[in-house]
Amino acid sequence: MSAIPITVRKATAEDIPFMQAMIWEAILASPTFVAQHGAETLQQYEEHYWSRWAERPDPAFVALDAIGHKLGALTLKPNDTDEPISGWRLGIGVDVHARGQGVGYHLMEQAITFAREKSAQYINLFVDPMNTQAIALYRRVGFVEIAEKDFLIEMRMDLNETLSGREASDE
Repeated sequence: MSAIPITVRKATAEDIPFMQAMIWEAILASPTFVAQHGAETLQQYEEHYWSRWAERPDPAFVALDAIGHKLGALTLKPNDTDEPISGWRLGIGVDVHARGQGVGYHLMEQAITFAREKSAQYINLFVDPMNTQAIALYRRVGFVEIAEKDFLIEMRMDLNETLSGREASDE
């Protein structure tokens, strides 16, 4: 699958600028969403979120190549406040030069493992309908389209399903 060796590790406060840049790039890949909410409003929200992340970090992961260059980032935000959290909302961004090399897949695998370890029932995400490459990745990992909201497709993965069952149905 991947053309380069990829490792995924938990993010630290030192990764904030990189994670913020990757998630912002992912937001910009949703032009209709940006137009509807306004780039300035979204940027203010993101700056506020990341300014507080070190104090109260949500789960996040960074993908690295063999020499430690950062390739992509993934964040998980709880969809509820109950413990254990029943669902996580995923945000992911991959550096433009690292796309198509398995970075997103490795990050998603880590997120799924994390959510299962936390006894979550599902992971969801939102994607622009024009981002066909991302949609293909999400489907391959096991996400299905469940709704449309704010001109975005909501996709969801039920974590009660077995990974091997999904992979078998994809072949």
